[in-house]
Amino acid sequence: MTTGNLLSAGLLALLLGAAGCAPKRVASNPAAPAPAAVVKQNLFVLLPEPKGTASGIVVKNQAGAQELTEPYKAVRVERADVAPAAPVSLDAADVQRIFGAAIDSLPSPEAVFVLHFDEGRDVLNAESAALLPGILNVIRERSSTAITVTGHTDMTGTPQSNYQLGLRRAQTVATVLQNQGVNPSDLFISSHGDADLLVKTARGVAEAQNRRVEVIVR
Repeated sequence: MTTGNLLSAGLLALLLGAAGCAPKRVASNPAAPAPAAVVKQNLFVLLPEPKGTASGIVVKNQAGAQELTEPYKAVRVERADVAPAAPVSLDAADVQRIFGAAIDSLPSPEAVFVLHFDEGRDVLNAESAALLPGILNVIRERSSTAITVTGHTDMTGTPQSNYQLGLRRAQTVATVLQNQGVNPSDLFISSHGDADLLVKTARGVAEAQNRRVEVIVR
């Protein structure tokens, strides 16, 4: 051991001895740190449409707005007076982890069927009649108690006569469903006549796409 090291060691021993003779002080407990404030944020996520159709939402408050147009894009909002943050991307696993319970509790998307009729008639054409078993299967699989049946027409009659024709078409489909075991109280039957055209035409123009009954199973 070198001289320098010896001196250093002796000085250290002397300091330790002096410290041992000094009166002891009881250390006070340090104040516990204040808990960190929990910042609550709202998280908005755009989910994909079941059929892949385009959709979007605008997240807006008094400080600003952000538009989401892509599935799984998300925006965080801290407070009403702070603008929504820039959109970020989440993957499906993240969304399921965060919102899984809420997503699982959502009802299944409604199933929509369109049945067509020949001009001026309230009897289903052969192609549409072949769709009825599929509608019945969906009703049974879902145990649905909310089935809307809405009749439509083209513009080849008067508004009054078309309303009645649309209603007869809806009742035709509803009767078929009832005959196959659907509870009549689960059916909501209505007519839009020529007021809700799929293909816009002038009065008096025949259009096959407008002669229809829409069945929505929820």
